[in-house]
Amino acid sequence: MTRRSSRSAPRARVSILACAALLLAGCTGLGTKLQPPTASIQQLAVNSDGTWAAIVRFQNYSYDTGMHVYSIDANLTLDDKPAGHITLSPALDIPAMDADIATATFTPDTAGAAALAAAKRNAVQYELKGSLSVGKGTTGSAQSFKLDGKGYMSPVPGVSNIWR
Repeated sequence: MTRRSSRSAPRARVSILACAALLLAGCTGLGTKLQPPTASIQQLAVNSDGTWAAIVRFQNYSYDTGMHVYSIDANLTLDDKPAGHITLSPALDIPAMDADIATATFTPDTAGAAALAAAKRNAVQYELKGSLSVGKGTTGSAQSFKLDGKGYMSPVPGVSNIWR
């Protein structure tokens, strides 16, 4: 009858624990990837000087990592007519599965101003098309994501020159 060495049992346990530790190390999130973020118009205000103030909402869809918003560079259209160009470097840090806002003030294109005026007190379709530069966490290097967001804005009842 052969007898096993009593030293091999602790070595086997150490090997199993080392393998388990390596497997768990892969689950720490170091390899997680940013989900494509979005940007949308939360509010559009027509200022008394003719400029527009767009409150842009940035949405982080990553469930396990925050993101830093470096910049947005996008064209805004209203009812398929050019309304203006939005460029903004908000430097926002947005936690996982959360959102934040920043305001961009710009001079609208004539066609966009006419489209907003023609809508009167009805909803108007908008499109925000361009790029969004974000980084993983608060210090991640900038990654560019294609932005192609669509939605509708309606005038705020009882408040002139504001659309949401």
